[in-house]
Amino acid sequence: MVQVSTFARTVFINFLLVLLSIAASSCVNAASDPTVTGWIVPANASFTTVKPLLQNAIATQTKSDLAHVRIKAKQDYWFIIDLSKQVQSKLAVIYADNAHLSHVEFYTLDDNFDQLAAVNNDTHRLINKVLPHSVFNTDSAHWGVIFARHNDDGWINIGFASDQQFIAVVNSRLRDFIIITGLLLLCIIISSIVYILSQQAKSIYLLVYLGCVLIEFLIAQGAFNYFSGALLPIWYAKLQLSLQVISLAVVVGCFIHYLQSRNIIKPRQYKLLAYVSLLCVTAILSCFMKQSVHFIVVTLSLGCMLVLLSYLFFYWRTHTKQAASYEFLIVASAVILQTLCWQASLVAGSPLYPFNELLIVINALLFVVMLLNHERKRVKQYTFSLSHDDETKLPNKRLLIKRLDGLVKLATAHSILLFRPAVLLNARANFGYEHVNEHIKVTMGKLAQQLASMNVLCVETNKQGLDCIVRLDDSTYAVVIIGKLELSQIEQLVCVINSVFADGITHKRLHLIDKVDIGVANYPLHASTSSQLIQRGLQALAAKPLHGERWHMFNIENVTLSQRRIAIASALKEAIECDQLSLFFQPQVDLNTGKIHGGEALLRWAHPQLGHVPPDLFIPIAESAGMISDLTEWVITQALLYQKQITALLPEHIVSINISAKDLLRKDLPVLFITLLDEFKLNANNIMLELTESATLFEGVDIKNALNDYRLIGVKIAIDDFGTGYSSLAYLSKMGFDEIKIDKQFVMNIEYSKNDQTICRATCDIAKSLGSYVVAEGIEDSQSMVKLQSYGCEIGQGYYFSRPLAFDAYMLWLEQHLETTPLVTSDGQTVTDLIEKNNY
Repeated sequence: MVQVSTFARTVFINFLLVLLSIAASSCVNAASDPTVTGWIVPANASFTTVKPLLQNAIATQTKSDLAHVRIKAKQDYWFIIDLSKQVQSKLAVIYADNAHLSHVEFYTLDDNFDQLAAVNNDTHRLINKVLPHSVFNTDSAHWGVIFARHNDDGWINIGFASDQQFIAVVNSRLRDFIIITGLLLLCIIISSIVYILSQQAKSIYLLVYLGCVLIEFLIAQGAFNYFSGALLPIWYAKLQLSLQVISLAVVVGCFIHYLQSRNIIKPRQYKLLAYVSLLCVTAILSCFMKQSVHFIVVTLSLGCMLVLLSYLFFYWRTHTKQAASYEFLIVASAVILQTLCWQASLVAGSPLYPFNELLIVINALLFVVMLLNHERKRVKQYTFSLSHDDETKLPNKRLLIKRLDGLVKLATAHSILLFRPAVLLNARANFGYEHVNEHIKVTMGKLAQQLASMNVLCVETNKQGLDCIVRLDDSTYAVVIIGKLELSQIEQLVCVINSVFADGITHKRLHLIDKVDIGVANYPLHASTSSQLIQRGLQALAAKPLHGERWHMFNIENVTLSQRRIAIASALKEAIECDQLSLFFQPQVDLNTGKIHGGEALLRWAHPQLGHVPPDLFIPIAESAGMISDLTEWVITQALLYQKQITALLPEHIVSINISAKDLLRKDLPVLFITLLDEFKLNANNIMLELTESATLFEGVDIKNALNDYRLIGVKIAIDDFGTGYSSLAYLSKMGFDEIKIDKQFVMNIEYSKNDQTICRATCDIAKSLGSYVVAEGIEDSQSMVKLQSYGCEIGQGYYFSRPLAFDAYMLWLEQHLETTPLVTSDGQTVTDLIEKNNY
């Protein structure tokens, strides 16, 4: 941005110097060109036959000013100059200042009108192509005669000067030509570079405009004569006027493109572009017409272009209600002034040529400077967007890290406080981004005012004041506290933030209450770099709040746990694919008969590096990571495969499979059961799906419909961990579970807890009334077993019978306990004897 600004200033200074140079050159030329007088004889004759006419004109006519003469088309003109009264130097030059004359000849005569030989002017032969002239010796020459013919109406300017004066005139014009041509080429190069860098359409329009102006200028100066053996055809000179129409059409087209890009004139754009193209084609074709017709066509075309430009301007003002920018007014004025000056030069001739050249320089430099200024604004805006949020205009993470790096470099202690308004996500979904962003701007403005008097870091100073709040992402903001870590200061900041956000968000009579999650990390206590400090703050922000806590300080233990959860999530997919998982079975025994009822399939994971990972840790991670479906399919497939082998030994064996609440509503899971049951030739009545009580409360209506799908297959449904949730009797009756499992927390202490005894007895009574049977988990001794059996509990499961076993060990256990003998306690008494003895 600094380089662009410096370059713009350099261009502006050069612009002033060029203007002064051209103005000074015009003044020198005007002062050095003496007034040339003589006689004008319009006659179509050869030199030998026109001599009497020349002598007669000298004798009878008065002298005329030859510096600016209008000549008619296809008419021969003879101009006579009295050389003896013009200059006193030995060598002099007569020249005709018009590079587009069809024919021009120079003669020098003595006192008797006899022709003299002209002085050799080979040194000026290249100049003769654009400035026809003749060098003569004033000692012998008395009269100078110039013959000129033009194929169209035009102007001729006769000049007379000493040899040194002529060289000065040529040098001055050559200098102006080089300066203006070089300046136009420089502007074209700059516009090309800007287009390559920015790919903006306006650069293309400027390139075309500058190209037209350059060709106009070269034609007017006769530059193309150097590449032709004869003088330039007249229609090339007419093309110069047509290029004026094209250059103005480019300006109009650029304005149409501007309006189109803002959807202001979209329905009419193609019609307007067709009008502009038609005017350009007409102006070009008129080059092959007569001069008078060509002049009328070009004039009308330019007039139409100006009218169209005015129409677009007022259309824009009417439909946008915007004040015209100074840049647009300057461009429009410069283009219109250039057009009018070109047209005036056709009438007035050479006196207006210096003004044309001056306007060429002004317009070219003006347009390029404005283009560079516009690009400077774009670069400035782009640079601003890199370090600021687009929606709220607050400083972003990039600018925050830059400021924190400065503090770290100075070893200044500081803390970062990250806060996240919890209501933002819900508010955007219900109220829309625009309303919420406006609310954020207002709220952050209030918060910044209150934080201004506190010891917080000013991230940036702008026109509105000091910015001490940074937006890290869509919903997370940051404030930096300068100084050592002080809990009282953090508490004060937390109070300020909570009070500002306490009002929530209101929109169309809807009000959302807001609360703020806050995390804090300190340098150098928690981090050694700015990026690490932000990461620590985010980790503190992600910590689950405990009751009464309003903010969290970074804690390395939470980070370790979080990293372990990430490692587990990363390794879980590999565990499924590489067969690191396994199923253990815990037997379920009929308390009345002692027979084996079945077994619960329990998932186990032994990772090579992480070691034994408990299910209550990796299953929630699998749910949050979106891998629970793959995990469930693996468990079901493996459990049914094992059930096929178990039923070969024990046909009535029932396998219980735990299923996640998120998988219960999957429509493809019943299809999987049907496929596997058919493939393994299993009885669906021997399959029990265990759902936790919290899972059954998840979207109750859909759960009931999902359970009906499984019942149609023949699979039985159990409610696991009963008593830990909030199920009502009506809810249990509505769901119609085949089995109710008492959670082990009510069983393990049943000998000593009256409450647990009451819960277990009531559960058994509820199950009987609903037609379900009861399974008790966590039976670890015979006394617990006896009490549960006395309450009417049918099935027992726990360490008293067996720990969870790997499949091979479970098969051995089944083979050893296939006898259907009654259950016997450690002292040799049966369960029935104990019940009768204790009168349960």
